[in-house]
Amino acid sequence: MKKKRLLIVLCIILFVIVIGLCTWRTAKVIWTTEDESLRWTKISALGSWAGSFFAAVALIVSLLAFWLPQKVKLGVDFNSGMMLPQIPSEDRIDAYIITVKNIGMRPVTINNVYLNFGGRYKDDIFVGMSNQDSLLQAYTPSFPKRLDQGESFDYYLHKDKLDAGLTHYEKNTAYNTPLYIRVNEVTRGNLYYKTIWTLDSFIRHTKE
Repeated sequence: MKKKRLLIVLCIILFVIVIGLCTWRTAKVIWTTEDESLRWTKISALGSWAGSFFAAVALIVSLLAFWLPQKVKLGVDFNSGMMLPQIPSEDRIDAYIITVKNIGMRPVTINNVYLNFGGRYKDDIFVGMSNQDSLLQAYTPSFPKRLDQGESFDYYLHKDKLDAGLTHYEKNTAYNTPLYIRVNEVTRGNLYYKTIWTLDSFIRHTKE
């Protein structure tokens, strides 16, 4: 996302420089014209061109102002932590926590969340299975889940069970394979979010 914004800024700066150079060259040609009537004809033509140009820019800005708020924008994080059950007799539960937040202006609806090693061309892991027969099952989000602007939800995954379930991936998956969170959204379909975690982050835990 940061690279994309930087590219847009650089393109805008380059565009402004090119327009400035073209305007300077055009003005230089106009003012070096000796025939005054021809000079004013050129100025009139330049004014008409500039008016059309800025009208087109205004139209593009208006379209962007309409389109950008309609984009689906999600903030997705993956961390380790613990769940403190509301039942006094139960101890804390070590867990992984997937946080999905709507950071855009339009409401979104999430169909489900998956773990994925390697990106969109690899198989997904249905994380809900790791909560079966554990207290965390009661805290699993119900899908589809609607998020208005600024709203979020946490998806707790049983740490030990997920670690144990991922051990078989080391046979055919490199340890440095990055972890992605795949979020299925109603209008955009599958969205992939890369994390700083790798398969080794989980496998190493089970061997220590």
